[in-house]
Amino acid sequence: MIRFGEFEADEQTGQLSRGGQRLKLQDLPFRMLVALLERPGEVVTREELRAALWGAGTFVDAEAGLNTAAAKLREALGDSAETPRYIETIPKRGYRFIGAIDRTEPRVFLIPPKPREGGRPGLILAAIVIAVVAITGLAVAFNQPGPVTIAVVRFHNETGNTEFDRLANDLTDAVVVSLARNPGYAVIGNSPILRTDRIFEDVGKIGAALDAPFVVLGQLQATDTGLVARAHFIRAADAKHLWAEKIDLSEAAGREERVTALVVRGVETGLLRSRSGGQ
Repeated sequence: MIRFGEFEADEQTGQLSRGGQRLKLQDLPFRMLVALLERPGEVVTREELRAALWGAGTFVDAEAGLNTAAAKLREALGDSAETPRYIETIPKRGYRFIGAIDRTEPRVFLIPPKPREGGRPGLILAAIVIAVVAITGLAVAFNQPGPVTIAVVRFHNETGNTEFDRLANDLTDAVVVSLARNPGYAVIGNSPILRTDRIFEDVGKIGAALDAPFVVLGQLQATDTGLVARAHFIRAADAKHLWAEKIDLSEAAGREERVTALVVRGVETGLLRSRSGGQ
């Protein structure tokens, strides 16, 4: 638990609260907060944040994603970019946490702290080597195959209302981030081919271009009962639908969370079907 001002950030549950009252904050802004809290008073560069939040093997519009995450984080904290109390923007470089914090438990850093002058680089190097050896040993022990590559096509706004363009983009980014948290997946979400109009008609082309055996497609549609999202998990080689579902989005609260939870479960279900022969 990390406390700062009147706020508490619970890293184990991914929750931000104020005075014991849980605040609504999505996963990406929360993890950005944690990354900044790890190095209070220091500039955390945009490159470091991108690596911490999305990973080197994930392709997203990181610039827009960071800007959106920072805006949502400030909104939750009641902070301001012009007169910040907690999150300071360092133009063209990154962000810095400028509040006072109270960390109650030791932890493992997402972004390694910069070594202090007079430190012992030999000990730090030894610790890194030990960690790498341990992780490598676990991978060998479990004999895990390489990650499964999944391409995520931008959600198509088929409502005819441009008001929902932003929601379509936000849903896509949320799906990419949620899937990328699974080390068994290599997620591609920002290739130009994934933004082509009506690209869902060329699933085989996507798979061949990105060497991705699986594709996630999404649609926003207006129905008589309101707004719905449709998600599809497709095997690129034969365009076979391994999973498809729709979800009611008439209730605005928690749209991203509901869609990403549905897609994550759908991908797991689809992969099991594919491995069992696609039945």
